[in-house]
Amino acid sequence: MTWAAWLGAPVAATVLAAIWSWGRGVRARGPRRVSTRAAMQAHSDYLDALTIPASNAGRPIRGGADTTPDG
Repeated sequence: MTWAAWLGAPVAATVLAAIWSWGRGVRARGPRRVSTRAAMQAHSDYLDALTIPASNAGRPIRGGADTTPDG
């Protein structure tokens, strides 16, 4: 029966740590309400940040070191 205590102690500690960290997160953050307009604007900004650098991918690097192999 002592094996149950050895297996139960880490499980109980893990459960208590998960509940404690969840509770800290809820109290620190609180409920967050985002309007549809603000959420759509944030998503649009995110997509713009992804596509703007990708459009410059084919351009050569200016002022950088020569990356061509010595052949």
